[in-house]
Amino acid sequence: MKFLLTAIFLGLYTTILAQPVIHLTDSVACTEVKNQAQSPTCWVFGTNSLFESDLLKKYDLELDLSEMFIARYAYIDKARQWLATKGKTYFEGGGQFHDVIRVVNKYGMMPEEAYSGKLHGEDYHNHTKLDTAMRRFGRRLLRQGKTILNAKDLQQINDTLDRYLGKLPTTFWYKMEQYNAKSFSKKLIRFSNDYIEVMSFSNLPFYKKCLLNDKFNWAGDSLYNIPLTDMQMIVDSAMANGWSVGWEGDVTEPGFSSFSAYATINNSSPDYEKVRLENFKSGATERDHMLHLVGIGKDENDQKWYYLKNSWGTWFNKEGYLFMSEDYFKLKTVVMMVNKAALPENLKKKLFGPGTD
Repeated sequence: MKFLLTAIFLGLYTTILAQPVIHLTDSVACTEVKNQAQSPTCWVFGTNSLFESDLLKKYDLELDLSEMFIARYAYIDKARQWLATKGKTYFEGGGQFHDVIRVVNKYGMMPEEAYSGKLHGEDYHNHTKLDTAMRRFGRRLLRQGKTILNAKDLQQINDTLDRYLGKLPTTFWYKMEQYNAKSFSKKLIRFSNDYIEVMSFSNLPFYKKCLLNDKFNWAGDSLYNIPLTDMQMIVDSAMANGWSVGWEGDVTEPGFSSFSAYATINNSSPDYEKVRLENFKSGATERDHMLHLVGIGKDENDQKWYYLKNSWGTWFNKEGYLFMSEDYFKLKTVVMMVNKAALPENLKKKLFGPGTD
């Protein structure tokens, strides 16, 4: 045992010594790192963090938005789609960037202090029982041959969500003013339609909206498909102008380590577009985590690195952030979301046509 612990320590020590020294060249203001803990809700944490940074930029307003308000209503919408498609769509606790936009536009938003989704003084989220209960309920409705949620079914879903996340307040106070979810969103999250999602796959037409056909896209939403170089250009332009970027991709590679706070990958092919497509089709690249891209840096060899905020708390590393190599970004980024105002002008014209603001 002593030998094993010594070997582990030496291995970690060697890894730490081998990491490059990176200096940020661009970064944006962001809120504190949160912890999704045992909940498949990185999609909400990542998107809310993006919103919070944009609120700081646009209005100098520091807000802590409720992740579980979004997760709750998304579960209800996924249940409706699950029944409508007779169980052929995704019905789990995970989600996507535009699921957050959909909930905000349809139901509103709340601050964390009004709805934390944690009961009885719990310190961490744990959705194991919630996800199991929702899965069983959805399957039972399918066995009953239902294709829509009736009032009784909806009440049962809400009862389950109440049991594990707590009851939603009808109204709440924030900074000496009373709101409901819709009035809060209308006043403070009024830019939710200002965002664009992009992906890059060479088998689809560029500068067009295309369907990303995978299990997580339960509502069949389309995203703009652009060349990989344009995805990098978006990040560069956003960072240079004080905007941040939502990042979604694969974090299952051995080189992705929250402990060391680095994400690296071995790549021998110069054809990133080809490898990206092959990996996504084969399942070697998955959409399994969302992060908030908040900076760009360079190491001592002038190599580019991206700086991302995670939602796994700070027990992996004291900051809760990590550096991602340019190779990792090129090969393992699947989807990005960014405020339209952050797009380079030439890209706006290609996507939306001439005369676009």
